[in-house]
Amino acid sequence: MPSLTRAGYVPPRKDKKTDKKPMPQPPKKPKKKGKPKKRGKNAGAAAASLAVLAACALIGGATLYMYLRTEPYLDAFCPGTTLSGYPLGGSSYASGEALLAQLTDEAIANWSYTLTWQGETFALTAEDIALHVDASATLEPLWQAGREGGLIQRYWSQAQLLRQGVAAEPVLAYDMEPADEFLARIKEEIECDPVDARVTFASGSSEPFRFTGESAGRRLDTAPLRTAIERSILSLTSGETQLEPESIEPGVYEAELRNAITLRARVVMSIAADEASFTNASLAAQEMNGQRAEPGEALSLNKLVGARTVDAGFVTAKEPAYGADVSGVGGGVCQIATALYQAALLADIEIDERHAAVRPVSYSEPGQEAAVSDQGLDLVLVNSTRFPLFVTARVYRDGEAAYAEVQLIGEPLEERYALESVTEETQSIDEPVYVRDSEGRYATYTDERVPVTDGEPGYSASVYCVELSVDGEELSRHIVSTDHYDPVAPAIYVGVTERE
Repeated sequence: MPSLTRAGYVPPRKDKKTDKKPMPQPPKKPKKKGKPKKRGKNAGAAAASLAVLAACALIGGATLYMYLRTEPYLDAFCPGTTLSGYPLGGSSYASGEALLAQLTDEAIANWSYTLTWQGETFALTAEDIALHVDASATLEPLWQAGREGGLIQRYWSQAQLLRQGVAAEPVLAYDMEPADEFLARIKEEIECDPVDARVTFASGSSEPFRFTGESAGRRLDTAPLRTAIERSILSLTSGETQLEPESIEPGVYEAELRNAITLRARVVMSIAADEASFTNASLAAQEMNGQRAEPGEALSLNKLVGARTVDAGFVTAKEPAYGADVSGVGGGVCQIATALYQAALLADIEIDERHAAVRPVSYSEPGQEAAVSDQGLDLVLVNSTRFPLFVTARVYRDGEAAYAEVQLIGEPLEERYALESVTEETQSIDEPVYVRDSEGRYATYTDERVPVTDGEPGYSASVYCVELSVDGEELSRHIVSTDHYDPVAPAIYVGVTERE
């Protein structure tokens, strides 16, 4: 608005704009602060001294407290230690030893372990095993508890002992070797092998078979006994065990064996009646009579009879060889071998070795003979039954005839068998063979021609084992062997001496 003045009206003036910047002003000087007022030096030092004194007093008090808490146990067991449940805190080492002795001496002195069997007692004592308490091993860990390190560590260790505790049981020392020897002696005394029932043959007796009963065996397992003994030692408690050995049953019982001594097969065969053959067959039968073979065992005729020598009682007798009868020590033994072979077939006994004769023989069907020689040919049977197999053999005369009887006795045979030979002629030789009679048995001079044997054709013989019913009817058959016999040319003996 316009303003009024004394001179009258004055119009308002417009401000003039200028391009000039304002002039910089010099900075203002800061005002100076006043100096702080000084405090008293004596007041600060006093506060520091009070703090140090308070800390020292606290440390000293704590140290004194810890000392007072631990000092009583410098020569005693610390609180929290126990032996078999009895506290040891505050007790001396000697008191700990006395407590240990009180807890164990009587128990050790009275400790024993006894084994009884059939009214007999076997005792193992503390003295036998050197049983005692190892005092050092028992008490030292308790004595050292709470003593580790300096004062502070001991204090905290003992405080922990009070909360958790350390318990110990008596540490026992002993030697188990005498205990093992003790058990070994008992084992040896008690154990035994089972004994099978047995049967023996007594030749010439009215009851040739004699039986011996069976007995059970025993086995003792000592491992559980050893464990029980050691458990008894560690508990210091005497123990007792009634021994119960394991019974081992025999493999053969007398009743079973008696039932297994039955006649499996019997062969009665006509043999040569001349004295030499009869003597040799008798000697072989005597050696065979009463022989036995255990299950799986082999019977060799050559081993049973032995070498056919004059020293053994055998004599020179005729025996067939290559179509002629020749003389040899032991001739006639093949007859007993043949009877044994036929009995083995009828008894269904395994035959491991058998040889046919060179020519069919007069005392047997073709293919049913067994040729033996102490020079290599043998007859070998194998007992294929579950029980002993016995051979009985004899040679006897009935008037002018002579016979060989062989029996096989053992496990009952449910089947009945018969032997059958099927023979087929193969070929013959017409041209004779000339034999120089150096011994002069048939011909003496070179111009003599003496026919001794006729020619014989060749043969093929098959032997069948026929299974029969109770009524004698054929049930089945199987072939046992097929043997071939070469033909024999007629033999003409020629002398070796020139006529004068």
